[in-house]
Amino acid sequence: MLKEKALQVLDELANKILSTISPTKLVVGLSGGADSTLVLLVAHRIRELNPNFEVLAVHCIHGLDADDPIWFNHCTKLCQRLEIKLVTPKLNIIYGNGKSPEDVSRQERYRALLKNTQGGVLMLGHQADDQVESMFLALKRGSGPYGLSGMRFMIKDERGTILRPLLELHKREIIEIIEALGFNHVFDISNTYLKFERNFIRLKVLPLLKERFVGIEKSILRSSKLCAYEHDLAMRYAKEQLDKAYIEDEQKLDINKLDLTDLPLITSVLRLFVLKVASMPAELNTIEQIINLASISADQHTVIAIDDNYSVRRFKNFLYLVRQRELPQKGKYNLEYGQTLTLGDFTYSLEPCTDPKESFSCKSVVLDFNLVGSTKFKPLKRCHSRELKKLFMEFNIPVWQRASKPIVTDASTNQAIALADLCVFNLNTQANGYKLVIKAL
Repeated sequence: MLKEKALQVLDELANKILSTISPTKLVVGLSGGADSTLVLLVAHRIRELNPNFEVLAVHCIHGLDADDPIWFNHCTKLCQRLEIKLVTPKLNIIYGNGKSPEDVSRQERYRALLKNTQGGVLMLGHQADDQVESMFLALKRGSGPYGLSGMRFMIKDERGTILRPLLELHKREIIEIIEALGFNHVFDISNTYLKFERNFIRLKVLPLLKERFVGIEKSILRSSKLCAYEHDLAMRYAKEQLDKAYIEDEQKLDINKLDLTDLPLITSVLRLFVLKVASMPAELNTIEQIINLASISADQHTVIAIDDNYSVRRFKNFLYLVRQRELPQKGKYNLEYGQTLTLGDFTYSLEPCTDPKESFSCKSVVLDFNLVGSTKFKPLKRCHSRELKKLFMEFNIPVWQRASKPIVTDASTNQAIALADLCVFNLNTQANGYKLVIKAL
């Protein structure tokens, strides 16, 4: 390829992005291979055309390959040549228990890239050959239209904005472009290892199909695009149903507002629900577990894992997206007004409160996390005492949140004066009052 043609392609790729997004930080996932090298050149060209764009390269060190220093040195020299800042996070890859090195590496790599994006736009080097291979992998996994639809030029979700500018180009074209522009790349020897599923498809399956069916790559990409259109159309309707039942502040879903008998619809709604916190769509068996939880069991102790950070649980007629948090250890802790106490992943403080029905007069309290559910207390305006576990039910506190809700006692008299931030046990007769404020980190 002539240099003039390569520059023309580079400008076309850059201008497509310039016409799509406003100036921001462009974060390039840089491995040092041909694909990510071209993406970095596109980002560099965008910065030349509009200096209001900032460019950052992120090269993740996996620690699984003896060639890691070769990749690191190549990326360092490339970024120095282009005058682009480079960061090199070291990944913590622990696999086993059904998790493959490929899957864990991909998850950790995305986590590191997204951490460095923070409000910017992430640019990745996936190209047309990746699209074809991904469709076969999706078929192998039993994916639905979303998985079969492949990757998009731009996607916006809870992770932020992700751009994949090379999806119309094949690997051979990308190599020709960067070489015509006077750049080289590192060849990843692991791309020849047949133990990896993607490599087996690329090196064994696709050559046979291409030999037998001329133009099959174009047909696969067309099918992928049609799956994308149909999936997007279905999701528009599913989102309308989700919005009717989803309560943003508490990250929960009202089961009563869903038609659990309409399996195509409820499956799509729950996939969107899970995507509120997950970086990847949930597997079908996970969705089926959630449907079963919503349809049959009201067990608060059932935990359906989404990833390492979130799970889905049920309390009464709601499904919750529950973040994994460290709870306070059992014990008693002193708390003074003006102090903030951090216990596990929660903070506790005393804040002023002018309502005598919701406040207590003590500026020095003890937070008691030792009490059991059968202990009885009498909230203000109640004729009788109630067990702690029944009070939690009355205030709609799920079982997994209760360990973060202590009994507040007067430090001087040891008298119980409040149930966490939910209710007080006595009317405050003082001019000034205080209440306990609990915040999750």
